Order: sequence, then structure tokens, then C-alpha cells
Amino acid sequence: MRVHVYEPVPRRGTGRGGLPVAVDTGTATTHRSFEVRPMGAGRHRLELSGAFDWRWADPLCRGLARARIAVRRGFAIQLGDGLWRAAFELEAASDGADPVLLDYLELVSRGARPGFADRVALTSYDVAESSRHDGSLLLEVSGPDRTGFLGGLLERLGFLGLAAVEMRVWTDENGVDDRFYVKQRDGGVPSRRTAKLLAEALEGRLLR
Repeated sequence: MRVHVYEPVPRRGTGRGGLPVAVDTGTATTHRSFEVRPMGAGRHRLELSGAFDWRWADPLCRGLARARIAVRRGFAIQLGDGLWRAAFELEAASDGADPVLLDYLELVSRGARPGFADRVALTSYDVAESSRHDGSLLLEVSGPDRTGFLGGLLERLGFLGLAAVEMRVWTDENGVDDRFYVKQRDGGVPSRRTAKLLAEALEGRLLR
């Protein structure tokens, strides 16, 4: 079943028989949509697009963690003017929610909640200046696989006034290997002091 909704308040689309579920909301300037497709082997592909603010990935990933759904791999990129395109491969735990039944726009709309719900354990990281996105920080991290890793990391970026404008995430049997291009929340280029604070945070000196 395919569902299209053109109202400010999103509605849930439901699919049967393994069919994809798609939901569209908003006007031409506030359009948001998602689609979920079964991939087999217990995994689903989630695609999102539309106008989202800088906070959107944090509540989405933390909501997925609460639902016991892991993000295995995928990407998200800001296209400009607050427009985003993203695709993630999801895998639910044995006691997790059915990915087809979730309203992903509702998860995004809940916003970030205070407090660090998930501890982020890293085995390595690297922070470097980049010319991508008209000046940004390139953050590369690796660590043991655990549900909530991505949401916990994005939350810590927000604490430092930073937001990812592009991300590539990958998880396999060796753990997590993620890459982020990060800017100030207002779109500015992060300063060297901010880069130092980020490195300290990743070392565990600021956030534990």
C-alpha cells in the first residue's frame, strides 16, 4: 500500500504482504516524506527526504534505539535550504519493533531530549579540517557495534553546537565505521577551538 498525505500533521501508512510504505506530508516548502521497503533477511531500507532542521537525525536515531532497531549502514546529506536526502538500512532486534509500523516523521518531530541516554564507546577517531560544504570538520569514528551508537554521537555533537551536514554510516561484524562532515548549527565553519573541544569530547574528557 502506498499512502500520500498532504496535511501539516503526518499520518501513518501501513503496508501488508511485504509492500513498501510511503508517507508524504506538508506543502511545497515544508514537504517531508519517508518510505520503508523490506530487503529480506530481516532488514528494511528507510528513505527520507524533505525539509528538516539540524536536529532531525538525533531524535530519529534515538527513537530507533528505543524501538530496538539498529542502523546498519546508510547516508544522509543536506542539499541546501534545509532540504535533506537520506537512506538507511535498518535491522530490528529479536525483541524490537517492526520497522514497517513506525512513523519516522513522528520520531523526527519529537526533537532532542536533554541528557545522554547512550554511552558512546570509541576505538578510534580522527578530526580534520575539510573544504567540503564550504568548510567543515571531517569526523571519522569507529567503535564496537551497539544499538544507540549513532544517536548518542549525534547528541554529543549537538551539545558542542555542532551538526552533521553529511554522514556515511557502516556497521559490520568488525563494528562501527562512520564518517561525518560537521558544521556549526548556524551553518558556520567550526573554529580550531571547536575542533579541539570535539577531540576532547571524543577522548572522554568532557562527556562520559
